[in-house]
Amino acid sequence: MNDPDVHIFVYAADEEYDAIQSCFANHGKVTRLSGSSENDTVLFQQDSVLFIDPTTQEGMRLYSSAMRRESSPGMVIGIAGPESMEEIMVRTHGNMIDYLPKPITPMSMKMVRRRIGYLLDLHRRIRKLESGKNSGNQKRTMEQVETERFIAVRQIVERISVFINQIASTVQGGIQYFNELQYFVSIHDIHCRVIAANPTYHKYLGNRINQDSWGIYTGHHGQKENSPVYHCIETGDVLDSRATVQYQSGAKVPVIVHTAPIYNNDGEVDLVLEVFAGTKEIERLSQEIRTTQQRYEQLFDAVPSKVVVLDRRFRITAENRQFRKDFGKHLGDHFFDILRPGNFPAYQDPITLTMKYGLPQQGEMVLSDSDGAQYNMMTWTSPIKTPTGKLVQVIAILGDVTELRRLQTDLSRLGLMISTISHDLKGSLTGLDAGLYLIDKGFYRNRPAQIEEGLDVAQLMVDRIRKMVFDILYSSKERELELEVVDVHDFAEDIAANVENRIRAAMIEFHCVFEENPGEIHADVGLLRSSLMNILDNAIEACIEDTEGKKSTIDFRVKREDHMVLFEIRDNGSGMNVEEKGRIFDLFYSSKGRKGTGLGLYITRKAIQKHGGTIAVFSQPGQGTKFEVRLPLPKG
Repeated sequence: MNDPDVHIFVYAADEEYDAIQSCFANHGKVTRLSGSSENDTVLFQQDSVLFIDPTTQEGMRLYSSAMRRESSPGMVIGIAGPESMEEIMVRTHGNMIDYLPKPITPMSMKMVRRRIGYLLDLHRRIRKLESGKNSGNQKRTMEQVETERFIAVRQIVERISVFINQIASTVQGGIQYFNELQYFVSIHDIHCRVIAANPTYHKYLGNRINQDSWGIYTGHHGQKENSPVYHCIETGDVLDSRATVQYQSGAKVPVIVHTAPIYNNDGEVDLVLEVFAGTKEIERLSQEIRTTQQRYEQLFDAVPSKVVVLDRRFRITAENRQFRKDFGKHLGDHFFDILRPGNFPAYQDPITLTMKYGLPQQGEMVLSDSDGAQYNMMTWTSPIKTPTGKLVQVIAILGDVTELRRLQTDLSRLGLMISTISHDLKGSLTGLDAGLYLIDKGFYRNRPAQIEEGLDVAQLMVDRIRKMVFDILYSSKERELELEVVDVHDFAEDIAANVENRIRAAMIEFHCVFEENPGEIHADVGLLRSSLMNILDNAIEACIEDTEGKKSTIDFRVKREDHMVLFEIRDNGSGMNVEEKGRIFDLFYSSKGRKGTGLGLYITRKAIQKHGGTIAVFSQPGQGTKFEVRLPLPKG
């Protein structure tokens, strides 16, 4: 076909339009339709061709508008995927002369171009006939038209076979089904005669061209009025039915028959497409597919890692048991709505890269769920492609290494803690040596004041070493609580007396507000005292580290709240940011760097929880910190 008078109109996506433009660049003029109201001004000609994707609402509207005009296009070709063909045939009443399958291939485009050229030549000869040729020429031309019509029908059968092969090459999970199944395809006229059939039809049923459509059936469908083709002509609908056909070998085979009408330009049924396949073969292959799918699902669920399959829009199309166990059922949901990546630049994570380039990827992703919990996931991704190389899905295997990363972090913190403890122990021993030196010199020179100073220094160093050893022992080994009845008011006053001198020595104001009779609790006195003293020690250090120059204060309040006793310790020191506040109770974590062991608050929370209580912290940088410890009062 090489005719500059042919005008090609196209309403389709960019990819399809580019393929059509490239194919017809040297064979006519190509105009793209936008689908807006301005298309109403388009004047189609007798030899114009309209390529249109009617699967969209705008495409169907444009098609209906074009067919209602006096200057309608000479021929219309639908652009659709295999799954949409039957629906389009019904919606357009078979008025499209051909269908261009997605994705468009050079071979399918070449076949359509040849068919357009053939039909355009046929249309022109018919117009010449109508313009006044003599009766002899008219008779010969009509015979030629009938012959060419028969050839065109055969081309339709061939195109359907190509279309079925297209389905076989793109459908997921059903490739074996389409490859093994024998499809019988035939075209029938309105007199219920076979006018074309595919090779499979001829192989098993013989050459039945120009014979009755019902002649292959036995039983009820073996009569014209009961045959599938006759019913399709009478109703004008796409129909499905079950029947029994008899091969030329004499074998009788139950089949599922699909019939669809093909309409002429006047909207009348002109031909009938009949397609059928054996039900036993369908059932056998369906059972094989079900069995294979069950085995696949068992293997899929047996994988100890989390496995998901995503489509091109990142929607979850399959998930294994481990993924459902940890994150729930999310079929159809967007993957990144369930787990959000936090350690990769935008669109640079392994899943997105595999979607983009179609290549396997791997890497560690930090993912956060809807509750804010973070997971370290080693992620391996692989593309799932059709036999033609088109990427349709991505499989992602997620290995949870959160505990491993936490253990690595804990080990590094443990090393820092040991280093810190060694440093503190060395300093305490040096201080103890200094205290002993003062005592020795005091005895030698008979200076009681120096002896007392040495004893104070030695006692302070011993207390520091004792606390350090106590923290290490308590963090590494569980012990039972030694409970006794404790008067809360007296207990709070004892704690305040123990820390008051140290607080005031650091030039910090200390305010105590204790309710007169908050009640009694059952507690391990030594453990609980150590826990509250640890919070007060942290408050002292926060005030000392504050460099803003404001007057430092620490408030210690105790009161009764319903069936609980509240211990509140507040300072106006340096405060903490969100990250520090979220980690201060973690083992080996210290906001003081090398100055802390990372054990104090971990042990404090553990001790309070063993008493059946709770601890909460409220803090903002530069505005200080407040700890709230609640312990239950005895019932009754």
